[in-house]
Amino acid sequence: MATNGTELDGVMAAIAELSTGDISSPTSRLQVIQKCQSIIESLQDPRMVAMETLTSVVMYPCIAVLNRLDIFKRLTIGPLTATELAQQTEADRWLIVRLMRAATAWGLIKEIGPETYQATPASFVLAAPPCAAGLRVGEKTHKILDALPAYLKETNYQNPGSAHNGLFQYAFGTDKESFDFFSSDKEHVQDFNTFMTIQRTQGQQWTEQFNIASRILDGVTIDPAVPLVVDIAGGVGQDLTLVKKTLPATITTTGQLVLEDLPRAIDGVPADLHDPDFTYLRHDMFTPQPVNGARIYMVKHVLHNWPDNDALKVLQNIAAAMTPGYSKLWILDSVVPDTGAEKKIVALDIAMLGFHGALERNREQWTTLLDAAGLRIIDLPVLPDGYGLIEAELAV
Repeated sequence: MATNGTELDGVMAAIAELSTGDISSPTSRLQVIQKCQSIIESLQDPRMVAMETLTSVVMYPCIAVLNRLDIFKRLTIGPLTATELAQQTEADRWLIVRLMRAATAWGLIKEIGPETYQATPASFVLAAPPCAAGLRVGEKTHKILDALPAYLKETNYQNPGSAHNGLFQYAFGTDKESFDFFSSDKEHVQDFNTFMTIQRTQGQQWTEQFNIASRILDGVTIDPAVPLVVDIAGGVGQDLTLVKKTLPATITTTGQLVLEDLPRAIDGVPADLHDPDFTYLRHDMFTPQPVNGARIYMVKHVLHNWPDNDALKVLQNIAAAMTPGYSKLWILDSVVPDTGAEKKIVALDIAMLGFHGALERNREQWTTLLDAAGLRIIDLPVLPDGYGLIEAELAV
């Protein structure tokens, strides 16, 4: 906390710099945000910071309940009072008031008068189906992470590294891996698949920011006899659809774009998302890859769900299907910086620890894992928020 004249002068100078700040790009916008955060940290009383940390535990449960009551969605139509919300939801009015205090204190909803509320930009995001589903999935995350202190104490504070015998099994009292455990919970599976459609990057879609068309087409003669892109564990095909939109229609004809996932995912693709040009394959990525010689094998937000020994099996299966000098692997996942990791990446990392005994990896960890699978990284662009495209080919 700035307490003397010199420190306060530094804070005022930093504030003055903000008037000339550039927010025209995601990178420059992030830099301005980081400067603002630095100023706030300089002015805050450390005791208040500690108290906010201690009290932040109440935020998520309150937001989860508001989500269950569709409060964010209701406010997107227009301002509402606590009485109106109570009538619409059949919840107790005083409960609504207390929960809304939490939402307004954290800036997720705006209080425009006594017991009168208005949506904020964040409210509209939280009301959208992917975020609403994500909040319901997050309820499971909290049950797992609540058990973290006791679990780590019992395991002598060892870093979890098993998808089959870790914190998830401890928290839920099961010997099943988390995906298997939830496979019979249709509501959770639907929520998870909807959550996975959320846009992970700021600004343009990842297909545009990573210029994927040139990465597929440049410097090679496309072989029409084999598929162009195979999306492994691709869910309902949301990302394969983005790829298709980026490429010329002449090369995305039937048979060129392959969506692979477990039977329950493939069979659950909604009719409005089904693409007649896609080839839908029921496939377990821990078994040999059935499509050989494709130009691109894509795994997006998949490998962070698995510890190294399991992720290596997936990569080895892909490598065995690749054609030297032609095929490429795309891993779309977080690339954790060596210092200054953003909160979103940190949260994902700890969530992966809880659900799967897995992790978000840094550049060195990605390199080591791919080397073990006989692959080498040829490019690794990372967006300002830590989202990366790890592009690799066979090492031989």
